[in-house]
Amino acid sequence: MEILILGAGQVGTELSELLTNDGHNITIVDTEADRLQKASSHIDLKTVEGNASYPKVLEQADINNIDVAVAMMESDEVNIIACQMIKLLNNNTKTMARIRTFEYLKGKGKQIVEGEQGIDVIISPEELITAQICRLIENPGATQIMDFANGKVSMVSVKAKEGAPITGHKVAELRQHIPKVDTRIAAIYREDKVIAPKGDDIVETGDEVFFITESRDIKKVISELRVKEIASKTIMIAGGGRIGRRLAESLEGKFNLKIIEINKDRCIYLSEKLDSSLVLNGDSSDSALLEEENIEKTDFFCSVTDDDEANVMSSMLAKKMGAKKTLSLVNKNAYLDLISKEQIDITINPSEITIGSILENLSDETQLKTYSFKRKGEAVELIATSRNGYPGVVGKQIDEIELPRGCVIGAIFSENAIKIAHHDTKINENDH
Repeated sequence: MEILILGAGQVGTELSELLTNDGHNITIVDTEADRLQKASSHIDLKTVEGNASYPKVLEQADINNIDVAVAMMESDEVNIIACQMIKLLNNNTKTMARIRTFEYLKGKGKQIVEGEQGIDVIISPEELITAQICRLIENPGATQIMDFANGKVSMVSVKAKEGAPITGHKVAELRQHIPKVDTRIAAIYREDKVIAPKGDDIVETGDEVFFITESRDIKKVISELRVKEIASKTIMIAGGGRIGRRLAESLEGKFNLKIIEINKDRCIYLSEKLDSSLVLNGDSSDSALLEEENIEKTDFFCSVTDDDEANVMSSMLAKKMGAKKTLSLVNKNAYLDLISKEQIDITINPSEITIGSILENLSDETQLKTYSFKRKGEAVELIATSRNGYPGVVGKQIDEIELPRGCVIGAIFSENAIKIAHHDTKINENDH
């Protein structure tokens, strides 16, 4: 496909590299020549310098031949105007845009943004991140949850603990431990490598294990990989920005909530918008404040500011002072490589979540869901159909299919029924 990416920031550049590697032709537009030079120095793409909402710049980017345009600039307004201009110049181009402002995601604001000359697909990182954090809080012990088949089946990441039932045992023994739950281990992340495990492989302490099961059975499987997990009651949120506010709104009424926000005016705003959350004006990396607010009695500490350094430092401090679980938003890959699970329990990469949503909406009608994990693997939901390129799959059992190395079929969704994939499972037409 011919794909136009507007904005050469972190997300735009990482997306360009992924799509180029997949064989797409990429054009990237940005106002800063240095960004474009940096991107083109290691990615084979076309660059255009200029304001992406200007017709002349879009024409330089050959908009008449673009199949998909993805607006990833910092300003929501520029993203909106650019997509509207693209539709005027070439109504056949599919438009996607990252939109962060809440007012553009509801009511009349959303109606205007999604109008006939508007955006075909809105990507809201804040909504996606909030939903992910809520799922992790609801399922103690999980570090990532990927939902498929309309939420009926999930792939879940859990760090194997010493003393847990399955730790130190063969992968194949998991089903024997919980015979009433159908599940399988699809991948293991060990020593910076993603492994597609065989039945005889041993689950080792410290492994990050990715298992697949029906969503209703997540907690039962987690209990085999972890010692007993206690449900969270007290949650502290560091950062009262877009994500912090959305997260508090989603969790109010279910948990005891505290929000720490450094900006006094924002604190006043939050106290007016939220019902039962306690809003505190202060610095989340202030040890005296954390001690005063009984950080040692906090079940889940979430650092969700826009600053990677602040998130990492406050989460590490909270963990050191006794918070039972810590979560931090981290955009920079360099930080992700340095952080250990002993310092911060869960890290969420907003760029990875945003790119996953874009890839999902770029795919053809046979590819429904796409997630990336550990920056080394992908989990994908496909429709098996002999008409659209999967004749070697339909009508065969799993053990009869020649899969690429490292590829595993984890589960099958067929006629509203979930089947965890095993060697003798048969794939039928239109199965997911």
